[in-house]
Amino acid sequence: MAVTGIAAFFFLCAAGFAGLGLADQRRLYWRFAARRHRDPAANEPSDRAFAWQRGVLFVAAGVMVFQGFSVVSAADSDSWSKDELRRAVEGAASELEEEPQLDDRYSDYAYLIESKVGEAGEGAGPSYAVEVEASDAEPDDYTITADGVDGAFCMRISQTESDEGGFGVPGVGGQPGTVVPEYDLKAAVDEGGC
Repeated sequence: MAVTGIAAFFFLCAAGFAGLGLADQRRLYWRFAARRHRDPAANEPSDRAFAWQRGVLFVAAGVMVFQGFSVVSAADSDSWSKDELRRAVEGAASELEEEPQLDDRYSDYAYLIESKVGEAGEGAGPSYAVEVEASDAEPDDYTITADGVDGAFCMRISQTESDEGGFGVPGVGGQPGTVVPEYDLKAAVDEGGC
């Protein structure tokens, strides 16, 4: 993967800078820079200049290490692992059961499940990479996948009308209002597609 190569490049640069910082600066001067001067001894930097150079090399090594870990961190947050997806799906199932939900017009909870998986897995992977599809065989079964994850999870939803009822929508122009029912959901998660 290209990201691994970029991170390895930063870590190799960090090792190179650290190695140069640990080396004898005076010997490096005489080996590589002295030949550029007519009188190398007169142009030899002071001990303070060598110390400053050494410090700059260590700072550069630290910056390269930071960049390497930043690349690794960004790559990790841009993809899901199977365990991260499993935890997010199980967390989404728990969240769905916590409070009553409105019934979708088509009894399809795919969008709701997708958003709950994204919330439960925040920081583990990008929510846009999660896909939830209703099963053709069982309308209350949903297959959950994510880009880069080899495998899928099946969430089975069952709903019962909530004891809390629902909420009322007032009528307009003398028409009677309606009650929009809410449903308590039960969600079970299995490994594999539905």
